Amino acid sequence: MSRVVRIQEDAIDIALSYGPSISEGIRAMESRLKRAERKQLDIEAVRMAVREELESFGRY
Repeated sequence: MSRVVRIQEDAIDIALSYGPSISEGIRAMESRLKRAERKQLDIEAVRMAVREELESFGRY
């Protein structure tokens, strides 16, 4: 399915820097954002685990 939408000129350039077409560029950007979110969540989980372990050592 195709749609006609209006986007700003600089948004076209940004999308095309991620892929050969605007649609592919948007898909690539979404993929990168999802990967970045997953990595960020993993880092927070590690921080919480380390914090909990350090707190448990402090109780001894």
